[in-house]
Amino acid sequence: MREAIGGTWLFQIVIVFVLLFSGFMCLTINQSKAFNVKDRIIQTIQSYNGIDLSSQCNGTGGALCEIADYLIESAYRTRGDCKTASDNDGLNYYGFDYRGRTTTRDAAFCIAKVSVNDSNGELPSVSYYRVIVFYQLDLPIFHDLFNFKIKGDTKTIYVRNG
Repeated sequence: MREAIGGTWLFQIVIVFVLLFSGFMCLTINQSKAFNVKDRIIQTIQSYNGIDLSSQCNGTGGALCEIADYLIESAYRTRGDCKTASDNDGLNYYGFDYRGRTTTRDAAFCIAKVSVNDSNGELPSVSYYRVIVFYQLDLPIFHDLFNFKIKGDTKTIYVRNG
């Protein structure tokens, strides 16, 4: 009887370690995918010299459609809330779903435009974009336990006045 109880404890310990290991693997894989998505969104915004945050992807191309195509292609499925992810940094974030449409809840990614203006208007206007993407701890049995975010900024983008 003593060997049976000891075997049960050993089996439970093995199950716990398998769950912990699979959770760690899921977290690192999801984090890696989120970093790749963030980098691709930043790269796309920089290649288009900015993005119109009030627009949506209507299938005619543009930065949002390219980002949406990449999200579908990479099977990125994590969602989050832009309001809670902003950490009260004072920026106005626009949330977008997987199809490049504006959404207020369950956004696949969030973008805010940060303007850096000079005082007399002689220089070109300068801005950069802050991007937030999400990843989660997704254990096989418990599913979505925690939701994390990754922030990234584009390089400064210059726009000519007039």
